[in-house]
Amino acid sequence: MFSQFLKQVLGAAQTADNVLPSGWAGLKDANQCKVALYNDTTTPNKDGDATTAAFNGTGGPWVTANQVTDATNWPSGGIVLTGGAITAPGSGVVMFDAADTTHASTVTITNAYGCLVYLDEVTAGTGGTADLGVTYHSFGGAQSVTAGTFTVTWNALGLFRITV
Repeated sequence: MFSQFLKQVLGAAQTADNVLPSGWAGLKDANQCKVALYNDTTTPNKDGDATTAAFNGTGGPWVTANQVTDATNWPSGGIVLTGGAITAPGSGVVMFDAADTTHASTVTITNAYGCLVYLDEVTAGTGGTADLGVTYHSFGGAQSVTAGTFTVTWNALGLFRITV
């Protein structure tokens, strides 16, 4: 998880009508959280500034040149993360989980080494950054498929957990 995500979300203004900061709400809202695939030239930095933690942020590893795409079925910018849910599965634990991310039976992906989960067009917090990265995930090596289904299977313990 990116420290800038937590910083911007926890620093967001609260209102009576919006009990969740905009970034948290963005995790659950349809079409606001996306998954973009990346090659092995990225060097994630969980403590980087907001610009380097953002999708296509200036000077960061998550630029479009480092993406792995299928122009039609897994385009630049990624695909929507669905089924997002924030739960409290145990004492002092908050978890964000989602449905496994998959697209098409005709996708061709070559050498995807990991992915970025980010808030698409959502600005997390007052003065926050649009397209802010939430988490990044390594696949442990190159993953490819030719004219098949590419699926990112999320851990049973969620995309991230916070223990307080």
